[in-house]
Order: sequence, then C-alpha cells, then structure tokens
Amino acid sequence: MKRLLSMIVMIVSIGYLMSADGCTDDNRPRNTSAKDEQAKTELNQQGLNSTQPPPHITWSLERDNLIKRTLLQNDRTVTFYMYVFIEGVADPIGYYQVNKVSSVNSQLTNTQQVISGQWGSGYHNEFVVPSPAEDGSYGTNGEGVFGFTPEEIYIETNMHYVTSTVPLTFNKPVVRLAVINTDEGAKALANTKKILSGVK
Repeated sequence: MKRLLSMIVMIVSIGYLMSADGCTDDNRPRNTSAKDEQAKTELNQQGLNSTQPPPHITWSLERDNLIKRTLLQNDRTVTFYMYVFIEGVADPIGYYQVNKVSSVNSQLTNTQQVISGQWGSGYHNEFVVPSPAEDGSYGTNGEGVFGFTPEEIYIETNMHYVTSTVPLTFNKPVVRLAVINTDEGAKALANTKKILSGVK
C-alpha cells in the first residue's frame, strides 16, 4: 500500500511540474519569453559582431591614462591642488595641497570574507560576509575623501572637488586652506607628526 501511495505521489508531482513548465496544461502560460528574448538578443549580437566588429587596437589611451594616474598618485614628490566647492557656486571656497585624494572607505585588508556554513536543512556551502575594518567596526564611512598636506595635516571632506597637479585659475582669488598660523595649530600639527613618525 505504501509503495502504491509513493508511486501515486510521484506521478502527481511529475504531472504538476510538467504543467507548471507549460508542457501539458494549455491553460497555463508557457514561460518561454525570456528564452525567446535571449535567443533574439544573441542572434542580433552575432549580426552586429559580423557587420560592425570591435576594432583591433595596438595602443589603449584608457590604459595609458590609468598608468599615468597610478604613477602620479604614488609619487611622494607630486602635490595635488584640491579645490573644494559648495554645490551651485561657481568658484571654490578654497583649496588644499594634498599628497593624494583617498576614499574614507578604503581599507588595508579585504572588505569581505568567505566562510563555510550550513544553510537550511543539511545544505552546506561557502558564503561571502562583510569583513571588519582595521578598527574592528563594520559598515562604510560615508562618501568622504581625505588626504595629507605636505606639512602632514590631515584633511577630510565630503564636498565636491576638483584636483590638479598645477594651480587652477578662477574668477576670484582662491585661498589655501589648512595653513598653520596659530600656536594651537602648531601644537596640533606637532602631535600629528609624532603619531605619524613611524610611517615610512
């Protein structure tokens, strides 16, 4: 009796799956739109690749730009002029001289970890989970950027900005920001340099 019931359940299950796939039940919509569209897209792309093939280039300006940018941003002798703006205002409120503009979300270690675990009942697999930052916290730090001036002043901002390797000209004179002109500022800078003295 149990064997007969098992066979009946199996037959009903197969029939349900076939009807769900649109194979046996004409009243159910056939789920073939995605496959049809994929086939048409592939056929169209093959035609375009034949009539308008991608050009063969021997020199990439994109790679050239990336190489130059990497060299500039990793050279200690280069200083960037970073002009910060208020949205809607044409002229910058001032500029910083920085060694490099970095994202506040950059990390020295990987931002994700791969772990093994069990999902559901008996299903074992590997999963990607967020990795903590160097300070032990999780999440992002917003959309800001940061950098260090030649004097080792740390600056951080989330304002719009433009960077250049030479001073830029605007309608109005632009003042340099992060300039030490008080004893309090000099003491704060001295403390910063003390903390950073171990960084080569």
